[in-house]
Amino acid sequence: MEKYITIPTSNGCEISWVLNWTSNTQKLIVMVHGLTWSMSEAHYYAAKEYFTQKWYAVFRFNLYGGREKNRQLHTTSIREHNVDVSVVLEYMNSQYSEIYLVWHSLAGPSIVSVENFPAHLQKIVFWDPAFDTSGTILRCFEKNGIWFFYPKNWKNIEISQEMYKEFIENNHMNQLQKINFTHTNMYIIFAGLCDKIHFKNQTDQMWIEWYVVEWANHGFTQEWKYEELFERTLEFIEK
Repeated sequence: MEKYITIPTSNGCEISWVLNWTSNTQKLIVMVHGLTWSMSEAHYYAAKEYFTQKWYAVFRFNLYGGREKNRQLHTTSIREHNVDVSVVLEYMNSQYSEIYLVWHSLAGPSIVSVENFPAHLQKIVFWDPAFDTSGTILRCFEKNGIWFFYPKNWKNIEISQEMYKEFIENNHMNQLQKINFTHTNMYIIFAGLCDKIHFKNQTDQMWIEWYVVEWANHGFTQEWKYEELFERTLEFIEK
């Protein structure tokens, strides 16, 4: 089953999301995409298929883009993502007794400064999180007063100046250390072909467990890696 809905924000925007489920359940997985991605990417769709068959409801939402009243990447910021994540979690907390968060790439920094997590949140899983944005800065450039991000093998994407400044601040690892959530209830799954794994020594000091999907790229876009990614996520959620 599938349900589309929008949630209004305090400044007149709307958060668009889709909820999937196969049976009545009180267990929910919330999935959030990374920079330039969307909730409709292949690996999120595949994850929806996998976890609903494991008796979880799956909630996916867009941080920006798509519809007229959605936030747009060229005007939004990571701080606004923090606010929207809080709105979504508060909305779902009243409907499910167990909530699990799965965050990919730049979605990681979008959660670390959330001040209050819902009472029903059980665990957080990060998929190759971009807590260190020093590499992201190298793929940003300014032209005629407009800032752009250049994804590998893709076209230039306009971003807000505020988001670029947040990349420069690069304070996400410190925020992770201070996050208002138990570190032992967090789990990081690194992509073996990506450089995000270099900061695992810092997360080790926070007692955050981790796993590496060997030969996976940052987007885990190789279909033969989906099963390993999803199985490791489920294993941590259910242990």
